[in-house]
Amino acid sequence: MAPKQRTARKVSRNPELIRGIGKYSRSKMYHKRGLWAIKVKNGGVLPRHDPKPKPQAPSQKPPKFYPADDVKKPLVNKHKPKPTKLRASITPGTVLILLAGRFKGKRVVFLKQLPSGLLLVTGPFKINGVPLRRHWYINQSRCLWC
Repeated sequence: MAPKQRTARKVSRNPELIRGIGKYSRSKMYHKRGLWAIKVKNGGVLPRHDPKPKPQAPSQKPPKFYPADDVKKPLVNKHKPKPTKLRASITPGTVLILLAGRFKGKRVVFLKQLPSGLLLVTGPFKINGVPLRRHWYINQSRCLWC
């Protein structure tokens, strides 16, 4: 990467004591800069310049985005979701051991497989506190068959 070009700093006639505070006062700098002489030359007032005329804005703004000629079309998704196979060893009423989650290590009873492929299990709640709830579904890989 090329080094940044430094812009030439304007050398001030008023050296700074600390940042933002000059050595000389405003009236002293007025005389050092010779503004009094410019006023004398122009009848007691500083000359004013007419403001530069603004360039005319184009009638229509160019667009901020130019579309590419070779816009790619999204690929067609040909994936058909297949129902998850249930392990042959897991049948309704089978006792499973949970390997992950809040109830890991608990033995539960398998009730049925849901269309999503998850398993619906229950405690029984009175024995080990694992509830039968609408959201209490587990993945086959997260349980061990006893």
